[in-house]
Parts: sequence; C-alpha cells; structure tokens
Amino acid sequence: MERPTAPGPRRHVKVAILDESELVMHGLRAMLEPHAAVISLVHHRADGPAPLCDLTLYEPHSRTAGVRPAPQRFPTRMVAFGWDCSPEAVSTEMARGAAGFVSKWLPSRRLIWNLLQVAEGRRVVDDWTPHAEAQQAAASKWPLTQRETEVLSMIAAGKANREIAEDTNLSINSVKSYIRGAYSKIEVSSRSQAVLWAIQHGLLMPSDVQTTPPPRVHAPRTSYTAHAAHA
Repeated sequence: MERPTAPGPRRHVKVAILDESELVMHGLRAMLEPHAAVISLVHHRADGPAPLCDLTLYEPHSRTAGVRPAPQRFPTRMVAFGWDCSPEAVSTEMARGAAGFVSKWLPSRRLIWNLLQVAEGRRVVDDWTPHAEAQQAAASKWPLTQRETEVLSMIAAGKANREIAEDTNLSINSVKSYIRGAYSKIEVSSRSQAVLWAIQHGLLMPSDVQTTPPPRVHAPRTSYTAHAAHA
C-alpha cells in the first residue's frame, strides 16, 4: 500500500507595508523577525515600484487608503492594517475589496497567523482591541438584562410605571415583573435605592433625576377685621 505523502513545508511569505511611520515599521519588523523562516517584511512607498511580495498592508485612514488593483506582474493581496477596528471601518475596507482586515493591536503570534491565512487565500478579519476586550469583560459582569436596564433607567429618571409601560409598549404587569427582577439582582427594595444604584453605576447623572418639588405651604391669611374687633 502506498504511504501518504507528508505535507510540504509552508512557503515563505513576503509582506510589504505602504507609507507607514518608522515607529510602525520598526515595531512590525520586530514582531516578524523571530518568524523570519516563514514571513518577512519589505518596505514599499505608494509612489514607488511594486515590490515582489505576497501581501501588502495599508492603513485605512492614511493618504494611501483604498484598495487599488495591484500591477499584474506583481500580484499581491491587500490587507487593511489599522488602529480603528470599528465595524464601520472593517466593513468599508472589506467592501472595497481588501483580502483581510487585521488590527494593529494584535499580539505578534496572532498577527502572523492571520497574515499566513490571508496569504493562503482566505479572507480574514481580526478586529481585536484591548478596549473591546475590556468592554466585553465589563458587559459579562453586568447583572441586568437589556430590558431590565432600560426599565431601571426610566425609574431612575423619575418615570411612573404607567409611563414606562407606554414608552416600552409593555403591559403594566410586565413592567412590574422587570422591576422586581432588577431590584432582586441589584439588592434594593425601593425606588430611592434604585435611583442611587443607577447613579453609582453610570445609568444617569444626578442632574438627570427628576425630583418632585415640595408642596408650597401657604401662611394663614391675617384677618385685620378680627384684630380690629379685639383692639
């Protein structure tokens, strides 16, 4: 029986980067150097001749932004390489024809893995940022559901249950159910405690809280006739 052939070694991938700052160039070169057997960096100016490379990285917000067709004799795959990893930025560049979008926040091994995947013909998006990870961690610790948060915000803003029901298209009973659930999770038992919790956790500012002004107390009118009668 014929023995299976072992897979051949991964081909070396050359990466060019368009008009980046020296800081980014040095940083990227330092990230790639320990893996020089499989990937290496070549510099490329937008107004210069196209380098012999497999991938070309570009910053979406630089003056060279936009994916342009590479010269036919130097075929290359364009990869957006940016700090702004918002969904809008990613979708814009992928719609323009980028072969991938990778974040400048990525650690070296993850960046290299993504670039090798793109070089093999895959479309890759890795928009990781430390800020997004922190937000996800904070969201995972938030005790309330989206609806409970919405209802609690309205309570803290001074709205009555009926107003909340009208604004959210919920029944009064549903509103009360969400309130009970929220109160139980944040361990409060009154509206005033819920307002304080909402302020402490950033749902609204103290100036946003609607307070009911105290009733005006009218002093009794003095009867001059009565005083005159006793005089």
